[in-house]
Amino acid sequence: MARQSDLAQKRRSRGHTQETLAHRLEVDVSTVARWERGASTPTPRMREALARELGLSLDQLAALLPGAPSPVPAPARELPAVDPVELIKDVWTSAERDGLVSRLAENSPAPALTGDRAVRVAHQWLITPPPPAVAWTSGTGPRVGRGTLDRIQARLRYLHHADDVVAGGDLHTTIRGEVARTASLLRTASYPEEVGRGLLRAVAELCQLAGWSTADGGHIATAEHYYLSGIQAAHAADDPVLAAQVVSALAGHLTEFGRARDAVLVARSALARIDGLDRGATTPTVRALLHARASWAHVEAGEFSQAATAIQRAQDEYGDRRDDDPDPAWTYWLTPEEMDIIVGRVDTALGRHQRAQQRLTSAIGSCDHRRVRETALYTTWLADAHLRAQDVDRAAALADRARQLSETIPSAYSERAVQHLTRRLATAR
Repeated sequence: MARQSDLAQKRRSRGHTQETLAHRLEVDVSTVARWERGASTPTPRMREALARELGLSLDQLAALLPGAPSPVPAPARELPAVDPVELIKDVWTSAERDGLVSRLAENSPAPALTGDRAVRVAHQWLITPPPPAVAWTSGTGPRVGRGTLDRIQARLRYLHHADDVVAGGDLHTTIRGEVARTASLLRTASYPEEVGRGLLRAVAELCQLAGWSTADGGHIATAEHYYLSGIQAAHAADDPVLAAQVVSALAGHLTEFGRARDAVLVARSALARIDGLDRGATTPTVRALLHARASWAHVEAGEFSQAATAIQRAQDEYGDRRDDDPDPAWTYWLTPEEMDIIVGRVDTALGRHQRAQQRLTSAIGSCDHRRVRETALYTTWLADAHLRAQDVDRAAALADRARQLSETIPSAYSERAVQHLTRRLATAR
């Protein structure tokens, strides 16, 4: 049984008093006190907010709540400890293959994460050559070919577009199941090297999508586990551009959840790898995306000069794109409107409030109404631009709109953004 003080100890380890935690969660101090005594438990929605504030997964939080049983994973599901740098190797043997498949198996627990794990994996990926063809290993079951890859890619595109309109709280389990089923083919099927590498690329892209959606579902540590596994899969497939995309997405994840310094290092690793390739190996859209993510990491780290340089690089690259560029399928979402959203958010942080308002207002106006999570997020960013320009009334009206949208979907991202904006409005008033 968890001791009654476990939740309080975790709260203190994060630098919170009961009062400051209550303020962050917008509840009464007595509510926090009752949680810690075991007199009441948080609602499911409040559990997500509390877990994010304490840097825990929902399962980890449940174990700390007074009266909750300590989780005892079944031996069959227990995973061996994996040193972060051991994920990235210059060989691809059955041991590496089976380790990846086991870690991505449906319902398998994510390995415990350490604070510097993401940075170490990104650095190791940057300096480790990919496995050569002679190191390739296949599964041993029925043979699969190009047709199987085509079906997996079609399913992947479907899930990408589903994520555009379905929040992570509703979708992440479906995506995680797809990751597990696709990864299992590496062990249960046989295939030529070309198909095997294609399977690994599909696993890597699915892992990136699972990382994003799982974090949106409130499972932060598990999301990081997917990003790291995606880097391993893309590296084994010898696809440095896709690997850089997953590394860059991991940087975005770290930025979102309060690890901006780590995010800057990880984002720089992605850019360094891309810069080491021939210019023709990537497209302007890919380079724009990586620079844009690096820019926001710099913003959150308080490095505004570097942020301004990075967002200008992103705009310059995006301006060089052509209709016939061989863009990877995963760049489909970076439309001119989305680029305006990204630039507008950075403009806000850099004090360019009027420019930010113009960009964000125009882009939100053209946003598909079915994309509720994105509309809620973008509305909070526009509200922030007005708030920083001292237009509190307009910011408050936009915050109310964002809150109404967020309450209709199970999205940790939009809920977190609304809560942060609400706190800042309260301070401004």
